[in-house]
Amino acid sequence: MSLLCISDLEIGFCLNRQSVTVVDDVCLELAAGERAIIIGESGCGKSLVAMAVLGILPPNAAVRGTIRFEEENLTTADNPTFQKIRATRIGYVPQSAGTCLNPVFRFQTQAREVLLTPGPGPSIKPAVQRLLKRVGLAPAVARMYPHQLSEGMKGRALFGLGTCREPDLLVADEPTKGLDNITKAELVALLERFSKNGTRSLLLITHDLDVAKALPGRLAVMYAGQFVEVGASHALLDGAARHPYTRGLLQSHPSAGLHPLPGKSPGILNRPLGCRFAGRCPEAGAECMRHTPALRRITGDHWVRCRHV
Repeated sequence: MSLLCISDLEIGFCLNRQSVTVVDDVCLELAAGERAIIIGESGCGKSLVAMAVLGILPPNAAVRGTIRFEEENLTTADNPTFQKIRATRIGYVPQSAGTCLNPVFRFQTQAREVLLTPGPGPSIKPAVQRLLKRVGLAPAVARMYPHQLSEGMKGRALFGLGTCREPDLLVADEPTKGLDNITKAELVALLERFSKNGTRSLLLITHDLDVAKALPGRLAVMYAGQFVEVGASHALLDGAARHPYTRGLLQSHPSAGLHPLPGKSPGILNRPLGCRFAGRCPEAGAECMRHTPALRRITGDHWVRCRHV
């Protein structure tokens, strides 16, 4: 049985009294001990999928489809249910480490909420020290304010908070964003260590191809609110990619000569009727402009949303 099963997920928002669909036709399964990486350009909807799993979308969001975590249907779960699941069963590492910690509280004060240690006094200290030790931070960090920590230290501190209660699933949303290469490698090592024991699962959101390659698993390539290609990350990143967008992403990497994709992704208010990538695709024809292709199986666990494949 899958630990996490996302079926026909659709996320919309009410903007100026108009209902706008931002994410649609998203399906993904993740078994215990597996990794899934969602990759794509900024604004494609990656983080919205993560927020839907965690139940932290804004009030004007509408979620349709099914997000099932074991036997729990998260799309119909109430807030008390999410409060029981978050941190204990599903951990979270948010993006933008520099802005996620409250600047007016010491780290150990903020850790209390996650560790669920009630009341003042020394009871919080051993748990915080264990948390810091696991992520390679000095004991003195417990009494520091966020402005006293480097970006790398903040990233590791947030990872520690997201995993301190040994969740079955960790949702990491752009955890390496804005970090230098050395600090990025340290955080990737923490993610790899968390998810390598065969029982814990990782749902990673990233736009960094190097991070996706360092944490092999099931790769879902997202464009304009839809998955356009899904398959084993080692295969897709090493030459088996079939969708023109995936191939374009790989060609835009510095190791491939830094050939950026022409054009830009369509906005949520002006998405085309047919294939959403057609306006940037060198292989697009008249049918691509008129009809939206389905995500279909090519072979094994390799799925592609393209009429030409």
